[in-house]
Amino acid sequence: MHDLLLTGGSVYRDGRFEETNIYIDGEKIADVTGESKEAKTVVNCHGLRILPGLIDPHVHMELDLGFATSCDDFHKGSVAAVRGGITTLIDFLAPIEDESEIEAAFESRLRLAKKSVTDYAMHATLGNFKGNVGQLVEAVKALGMTSVKVFTTYSESNRMVPDKVLKQLLDQGIVTMVHAEDDRLVDSDWEDIATYELSRPLDSELSALNNLLSKMGKGTLYVVHVSSGSGVELLAGRDRVIIESCPHYFYLTRDSFKGDCGGLYLLAPPLRNTIESTKLNKAIDKVYTIGTDHCPFTKSEKLATRSAKLIPKGIGGVQYSFLLMYGKFGEQVIDKMSSHVAEVFGLIGKGRLAKGYDADLFLFDSEGETVVESDADADDYSVYEGMTLKGKILSTMRRGEFVMEAGKITESGGKYIRSERDEGTNSCKAL
Repeated sequence: MHDLLLTGGSVYRDGRFEETNIYIDGEKIADVTGESKEAKTVVNCHGLRILPGLIDPHVHMELDLGFATSCDDFHKGSVAAVRGGITTLIDFLAPIEDESEIEAAFESRLRLAKKSVTDYAMHATLGNFKGNVGQLVEAVKALGMTSVKVFTTYSESNRMVPDKVLKQLLDQGIVTMVHAEDDRLVDSDWEDIATYELSRPLDSELSALNNLLSKMGKGTLYVVHVSSGSGVELLAGRDRVIIESCPHYFYLTRDSFKGDCGGLYLLAPPLRNTIESTKLNKAIDKVYTIGTDHCPFTKSEKLATRSAKLIPKGIGGVQYSFLLMYGKFGEQVIDKMSSHVAEVFGLIGKGRLAKGYDADLFLFDSEGETVVESDADADDYSVYEGMTLKGKILSTMRRGEFVMEAGKITESGGKYIRSERDEGTNSCKAL
């Protein structure tokens, strides 16, 4: 007899929905079959779709910028995430400058993450790195990570990776995640909010992308938060190049910076013009993963000054990311937010509804509606506030346990998920 049966729903498997049953024992999916078997507990999912738990590859919980800290800690942010069908978050360690600092950065971040309701994994992060790249990669892998994040900008805060280190990383058997902006074309002292996009122009993104492609070795390049259709076009179709973008670039434009509340929308890279947003929407099939770059600050922090350089950059995104993308693009976004992420970062047993996988899933009413609003569990504002989105997420399960059921959150804890990735069998090519 199985522990749990989900029956009567339409289950997403291998790119399509089918009427079948999901049997769960403990934390794992025991079977996905149309056969009738006994179970201790039966959940009737009639009229609902059952989707794999989403994986957000790009979040920043309680990120310390020095002068401000993102307002979601791992508990608050993960609660918002499970409301959005997300069962695993991937956050970032603090930037390091030598491989000897990696364990301390790892342990520090894991102490914070223990508050998470979702499961969580980590990316290593470099600043102005001066250490040994080969030894760094081995240390990263030993801690159960398969990726290293670097920046090609932020020289003013000593976070820009040296060009030599970037080239060495791109020749390693690891995923090199890059925030791609040409530092020479970025003006970090920009004052005017309405024209903020000019401080980090499209040319800065395209120049950085061309530089990255010129340095490709045998490793995998993962470009985070590509903000433009032109950027996607430049990267698309290249072996071992993975494109991530974020919901806000599909929905919003630089026009949002105008007006008294323009500061609420400031982030990096910035929102682009309507032409680039339209081009990005048309290129959705070339985007392999969707991350949120979730990094919210309070409304008061974002509106405390009229100086763009003093406003903390970042917005929230986890609670509504799936509904936003599903509303525009339908079923094609499911893999981009689940199995593709698991594949890229080697999250074994995550991202699919299949026998032997973790029982991570959510119940979705595709005929329902959700109104974006601020509430006690979310941030105190949303850039999508007031929008009516297609569909409603009713319940979310993480490793066989409902962490949200009929809108109610349980206080169960997530755990750290180690990553394992074989570069020799990389299937993320010509994306």
